[in-house]
Amino acid sequence: MRRMSSLAPGLLLAAPPLHDPNFDRSVVLLAAHGPDGAFGWVLNGRELMPFGELLVRAEVAEAPLDVPGAVRVGGPVSPEQVWLVYRSEDRLAGVEGQFDVGAGIVATASRRVLELVARGRVPRGLVGLVGYAGWAPEQLENEIRNGAWLPSDVEPSLVFEVPIAELWQRSYERLGTTPIAFTTRTVGAA
Repeated sequence: MRRMSSLAPGLLLAAPPLHDPNFDRSVVLLAAHGPDGAFGWVLNGRELMPFGELLVRAEVAEAPLDVPGAVRVGGPVSPEQVWLVYRSEDRLAGVEGQFDVGAGIVATASRRVLELVARGRVPRGLVGLVGYAGWAPEQLENEIRNGAWLPSDVEPSLVFEVPIAELWQRSYERLGTTPIAFTTRTVGAA
């Protein structure tokens, strides 16, 4: 069986209906994809708490701070792990553990970044995610072949500027299609 070329960095748009509550109407920022599997975060997962509350729970602030944004479910794997995604131009100098996800996008699980946010060094467009989405070798490729996902390239404006409630629909529109059109093309196609 021929392997798909790397889909990362990229987006995965969930097909309707996906029949998996973890991924229904989700848009996944795919950070890694290769022979060992795939890894990324659901960008429009359920909201868990305001960002300021996360800083208190992580014990880097004594009281909730006025940090814009919310922390969302990033996926069902390792729900105790916090990931931060932000614009590349806001990379924090001297902090290890930050990595490029794609052009214009950086991610980290560094506690040091949370500490800096609590001290007022908040990267623009900061996205807080708890947990991640992961796929075993060939699992994602099989799900794509079965019509569960529509892979797409990633554009930082989608990640940082589109309102969460509109992300799934707008991601499809960016490709010139709709979720229903994608479903009718893939499900049951000969």
